[in-house]
Amino acid sequence: MAAPEPRAAPPGFTDYTFTSTSGTTLSVRVWPADPPVSAPAPFVSLTHGGGLLAGQHYIPPPWPFPGFRTRGYHVVSHSYRLAPQARLDEQLADCLEALKWCRAELPAILGEDKVDVDRYVLYGDSAGGLLVTLMGLHLTNPPPRAIVNVYGAMDFPGLLAAEEQMPAREAEPWTGEFSESELERFLHDRDPANVMTASTGWREMEWFNDTELSRLMGIEFRYTKRMRLQAELHIWRSMHPKGISLLMTAIMHPEKFDNEAELREFSLSLSPLQVLRQRQAEGGNMGYPPTAFLHGTGDTAVPVQQSYDMAKTLKEMGVPVVEQYEEGEEHVFDHKYMNDNVEGWKTYILPILEFVDLHVGLNSSAA
Repeated sequence: MAAPEPRAAPPGFTDYTFTSTSGTTLSVRVWPADPPVSAPAPFVSLTHGGGLLAGQHYIPPPWPFPGFRTRGYHVVSHSYRLAPQARLDEQLADCLEALKWCRAELPAILGEDKVDVDRYVLYGDSAGGLLVTLMGLHLTNPPPRAIVNVYGAMDFPGLLAAEEQMPAREAEPWTGEFSESELERFLHDRDPANVMTASTGWREMEWFNDTELSRLMGIEFRYTKRMRLQAELHIWRSMHPKGISLLMTAIMHPEKFDNEAELREFSLSLSPLQVLRQRQAEGGNMGYPPTAFLHGTGDTAVPVQQSYDMAKTLKEMGVPVVEQYEEGEEHVFDHKYMNDNVEGWKTYILPILEFVDLHVGLNSSAA
């Protein structure tokens, strides 16, 4: 794969840290609305992807900035503990704590008269899409005004079934710095002292030296052996024919359950589609936030069927939904939307922005 064009953190941010209830230091990066607002404005909370094993919040996806920020939204991004040390429910807890911190601290950071912390939006891509959709199941007072789910996995049973149905193939010979046996051992590392909250997302080590990456991120970042191990685990897992099964080992910690039934029940509780279908079957109060979906139909990392099924279920429950599916596009295709002059912006991005404006109650004149 050719080196991508370098993408830096948008300027104008400030960084903050807080200690979570787990004792881990989590980070939040804050960008005020641009141009500045003259009245209390909503904020968008970005949750990064990276397969729950990798990624970082310092350089978020590009389009929320020419999109939301210029329409009068403040934008924040946050870290969370990465697998395999942190289980998925612990990662979710970090995301919920980060949002709670933002609602408590943003008035002091941005100005009491500049932010309305009750009008917030959750945005997540890939693994972040899963996490924000799970957050929507837990946040009620107040709930998000909208959720933007960008090619996030919604249904672990569906992912595992799709993996089982794929034609058998041999794993490609692994040629990384760490051997497959080392990566397999690390996949089962549960020591909280080894946990990381930021890693590279893919092959940045091949594309940029750590000085350049530090400049792009706006922090000091080094390719330590520990960080390289984290990055390679993500790449190895992603390329493996049984990659979903390996991911489940990393994020579910199956050895902690007494039997398969308990493990299955736990995994279902962290599959948003399964939780909503269960609520639907029980006839309970749905109360799920309006949700926008953005997905490429050619996605081989997270099948677009995951978004189709989730959107269908939400619509059956009466939840407002907007669906944007770009034909033939792969995972992370939306990173091409650097500004509103890119072909496809008005077709795929603008309807999501207008959907969010509607449910936030923001009258934006931006196009």
